[in-house]
Amino acid sequence: LPTSTVTVTPDSPVFTGETVNLTCVIESHSDWRYEWYKGTDSVMLQTSDRYTVNKNTLTIRGATESDQDQYWCRGQRDERPKSSQSSSKVSLIVT
Repeated sequence: LPTSTVTVTPDSPVFTGETVNLTCVIESHSDWRYEWYKGTDSVMLQTSDRYTVNKNTLTIRGATESDQDQYWCRGQRDERPKSSQSSSKVSLIVT
């Protein structure tokens, strides 16, 4: 399966109130739908007023200490391969 990688901008640690972008890069193919996960219980993030997903980028607006956690992504699509590997977890530290 294609591998996926997450990058964080700005670099962690971030400060409370900052906007954070997590970008998911999948090595091959196209037409991915990007799924984002947070924490150890593998809950898929739902978009909200603070969490928005645009293509392959998850944006967290006004970071708070509750956003400090591990994040990872995975791609899904209609054709084969239908999913990518889950990315490695990245730790977001909010100070």
